[in-house]
Amino acid sequence: MAHYTARLLWFIKRAEQATQQAKEQVLRAYGITPAQLAALTILSDHDGITSAELARQCQVTPQTMNSTVGRLEARGLVERSPHALHRTLIEIRLTGDGRELFERADARLKILDADLGQDLSAAELKTLKELLTRVADTAPRAAAARAVAPRAGAARAGAATAAARPAAPKGK
Repeated sequence: MAHYTARLLWFIKRAEQATQQAKEQVLRAYGITPAQLAALTILSDHDGITSAELARQCQVTPQTMNSTVGRLEARGLVERSPHALHRTLIEIRLTGDGRELFERADARLKILDADLGQDLSAAELKTLKELLTRVADTAPRAAAARAVAPRAGAARAGAATAAARPAAPKGK
């Protein structure tokens, strides 16, 4: 069997961890987290959406997004206000400070993005993006196909192996 470091999962995780650490290091200078940046990014294009919609677009739970928005609001980067027609809906908008911070952080991340690809040709970058997209698209299907309970025989084999082990000596 191949060593785990030969698996595609290992290479993807290694690249994800390295790039995430680099991103976090850049964002630290702006006092925001990757989760907060994700919210600011969505709001920069869709100002005035609800927290629930923001959570969907950021792929987090509404509770997580409420916490993220609360921290951004406490810093004056976003503001919440009732929808003009549907007063029960609360819209979230970037403040001037929020937009300015987002634009500065995003500009710095564009530089990081270019730096990450500096050792790859344009063709290699295009291929890498296409391959990563294919892997991401395949992952849910692959997981669903393999997410089956162990067969009863496999469970019995595990129990038989455990039963075949010598009993531990009893304590004195």
